[in-house]
Formats: sequence, C-alpha cells, structure tokens
Amino acid sequence: MLAFVRNGDVSLCLEHRGAGPRVILFAHGWISSRRMWYDVIERLDEGERSVRLLDFRGCGLSDRPAEGHDLDGYAGDLRVALASIDAPVTLVAHSMGAKLAQYIAAERPANLERLILVAPGTAKAARFPEKHRALTLAAYGSRERIERFQRAAMAREPSPESMTRIVDDALIAQHEHWIGWYDRGRGIDFEERLAEINVPTLVVVGAKDPLALPQRVRRDCAGAIGGALFVQLRDAGHNLPIETPDEIASAIRRFR
Repeated sequence: MLAFVRNGDVSLCLEHRGAGPRVILFAHGWISSRRMWYDVIERLDEGERSVRLLDFRGCGLSDRPAEGHDLDGYAGDLRVALASIDAPVTLVAHSMGAKLAQYIAAERPANLERLILVAPGTAKAARFPEKHRALTLAAYGSRERIERFQRAAMAREPSPESMTRIVDDALIAQHEHWIGWYDRGRGIDFEERLAEINVPTLVVVGAKDPLALPQRVRRDCAGAIGGALFVQLRDAGHNLPIETPDEIASAIRRFR
C-alpha cells in the first residue's frame, strides 16, 4: 500500500507492507528509491514484520521541490517518516540514508529502537576529487553511464531485474537531488553527534566497497557509536541491498 506523509510542503511516499508487530523503516541511498530494498523485504516474513519504505524528496514517488536537497532537507524527510510511526522502530538505512540515519539517531527519537547501517556514509565529511564529481554527475540522464557507474561500485552480480530497477530509479531521480547531496550533503561533518546515539546499532559493509571503505566505516562509524557491532561481508561491494539481499535480510532477522 502506498501512503504519503508531509514534510512541510513536500509530500513523501512511504510504502507499507506487512502487518506484523515488529516495525522496520527502510531509508535508501543517493539516486535511488524505496525499491532498492525490495529484494531484502521479500526475504522477510510479513506476518512478523510491518515494513515502511521511504522515498526521499526528489526520488521515487515523492515530490520534487527545488529546495531542500541537502543534509537538513533529507534529514527532515527521515525525521517525519520516523515520527509518523506510532510504535518502536528498527531503522535500516543504506549509504546516504545511513549517514542521515546517524544524524537523526543522535537526536534520540522516542520510538527509535534499533539502528542498522548498511554501507553507510560516515559522519565525517566525504571528500572526492573534482574529476570524480564531474564523472559522477555526467551520468545524469544516461542509462548506459548510470549502469556503468552502479556496476563500478559492486563486487557481486545482481539479478537483471534488480539492476534494471536501480538504473530506472536513478534515471528518474531529480537533477537537484543528484547535485544537492553531492555538493551539500556528503561533505557535512557531524562526528561529534555520534556519541549521543543510544540504541543498539549494527554496521554492515562490503569487503570490496570502493565508496564506503571498510576500514573507514569501522573507524568513523562503528568505532564512534558506543557498543556498535561491525560486520564485513566477503566479496561484496556498495549496493548491498541488491548484491547481498539474503545476508542483509538475515542480519535484520537476527539483530534483536
């Protein structure tokens, strides 16, 4: 079922699946959508879990405003989605979404029960050469370049259906989203906030991730969150929800 919540004037898609007692909110990464998680949630028992899948502004079926494509705007989207759930929540987030999840978790939301960070962006500012920025943003609007870009971040071959899905979602992602997060999100540093996170946290990373480097994630994310568990998946890259859906679903089931 598709539902919508509002962050001010922005309408955000929040897909609902399942009717179980344990509530899980999924947050996607950059140039993606809630559909990145489909392979994972298909491996979860809908009788045990109630799932919510968020589209950030500029992505999927959410509104495409000109403003708010930065850390504050996306954090506000996630904050609204979490607040709309009247139950304890496990927040599962990937890449960009996982950086935002750390930012929100540090505010200690009353209903946040657990945190699972998948190939997370860290709270430390991410710096990339200008050439990398140019090549990345040049992929906008090109199916061939987007697929090449996505494959370069992966170590395992996803199903053809999953590959098509993430390329399709990147193709329809708003241009302001492509530029905004790259220029005004990933470079924000809030390392000092991580000490405020007070919920059980699991950090999962691919051993061959070229973007969320395992050693950096271990140090700057798992090592900075009190009591966090760190898991490294062998022969896996950055897009873990489609590269390793079995392992991610298993981690969600077992992390209690």
